Amino acid sequence: METLTTPGKPSDPPAASPRWVLLEPYVNNKVSDDPSVPNAKTTAASCTSTGKLFTLSFALAAPPATSTYCCEWMGGWPGDGDDAGEVERRRQIYNGRDHSKNLHIIAAHDDCVLIHLNPPEGRFCSRYDNRRDYFLYESGAGRTPPWLSLLPGCYFSKLFHRDDGNRHVPSRIDEPRSLNESNTAVVRLVGGEVLVAQLEVIREDHGLHNTAELCVLRPGRGEWKLKQLHIVHTDGGSKQLPDSQDIDATVAVGVRFVCWVDNNSGFYLHDMGDETSSKLVYIPLPIPMPEEHHRKGDRAYVPYGHNLGAAGLYAVRFVSVAPRCCCGGHGKTSCDRSRFAFNVTTWTLRLKVEGPMTWVKDGVLDCDELWQLPNYGCLPRVPPKCPIVSADNPNIICFALCEDHHLIDNADETVWLLEIDTRRKVLLSVVRHGTGGYYSDSRLPAKISW
Repeated sequence: METLTTPGKPSDPPAASPRWVLLEPYVNNKVSDDPSVPNAKTTAASCTSTGKLFTLSFALAAPPATSTYCCEWMGGWPGDGDDAGEVERRRQIYNGRDHSKNLHIIAAHDDCVLIHLNPPEGRFCSRYDNRRDYFLYESGAGRTPPWLSLLPGCYFSKLFHRDDGNRHVPSRIDEPRSLNESNTAVVRLVGGEVLVAQLEVIREDHGLHNTAELCVLRPGRGEWKLKQLHIVHTDGGSKQLPDSQDIDATVAVGVRFVCWVDNNSGFYLHDMGDETSSKLVYIPLPIPMPEEHHRKGDRAYVPYGHNLGAAGLYAVRFVSVAPRCCCGGHGKTSCDRSRFAFNVTTWTLRLKVEGPMTWVKDGVLDCDELWQLPNYGCLPRVPPKCPIVSADNPNIICFALCEDHHLIDNADETVWLLEIDTRRKVLLSVVRHGTGGYYSDSRLPAKISW
């Protein structure tokens, strides 16, 4: 991985853990091909629900580079004790370390990471096994050793699976719920307690959905709680709630709030710091969904173009990368000279549970301003994608940059990762990520440290 930044001076302090990181959600299965080395200070051990011991370690890199993690089974590969041919087959599959190819990060906040694993069961070590384990990793932030704990399953039935007449009467199910990255969050509260929360919003038969259900786990208490939430609009209820109840992502903010984001319209806000709160506030995004996507069932895939992130303890920052015409106005252009012209616009919203909230536009970074920076050099002059707000400074946004072979003949599919201070309009760092055109659109900001 190549980094294009200003070299460190001799007086620079010794290397330490980054102030924040961007986590690749899927486990690293190609350790032999990856020069990054997991740091032993990040290692924690635990046991699956099937009795298999394993360790988890992180290879941390300063953004915009991607931090990865790996899993190693203790006492040999799952299935040791089977016949020699089966054991050798497993060794070839796992290439000296068993990464099981089925771990992925669901959510992250502060130094906490929620991880999903399909545990192997002896010789039946299949990634398609229906058993699901969920682990909470806490790095300790240098105060305590890292900790990895298996979480109890959530056995409340989902709204979607209940009969219409008993929609709000939960029942116990035989298999635990799946915790998905789209609707499950982890948040560390002001006193240090960690919560895991899954939100479900569903349309009622009569076309309204002004209630939702929230399943909350306080790992220190060891059991899930279910509560109903009443959905209100941020303006006090004078506006219509959205027709869609889709949730695409979660964002934990500060030490109280969690946002469940519908990338096409807005987000739902809940104060996790107040156990008695039953309010779920819906807040529209600062820019409307494109008109062509208002038709039912026609949802845009927008993580490439915009994103929502935390901006301190009590605010969120919305980032939009949008095309502009050659004259500088908003919208696409038919002019070849400005075919890839764009603006990066940021807005900030201060969160509160009572009263209206108003988006404030922070500023606009035009593509010409970015391309003319002295250290932009020969990087592709195309719109950056996958904006991610820094967990350390909300003015800093990380992007992925790559020519698209669908739009450019003989495109150079080298992927570059950029770190830009949008307020000062400075390109802080550039990292060469790879040459295959692939990059993750779901990296997660966190503050893992040792």
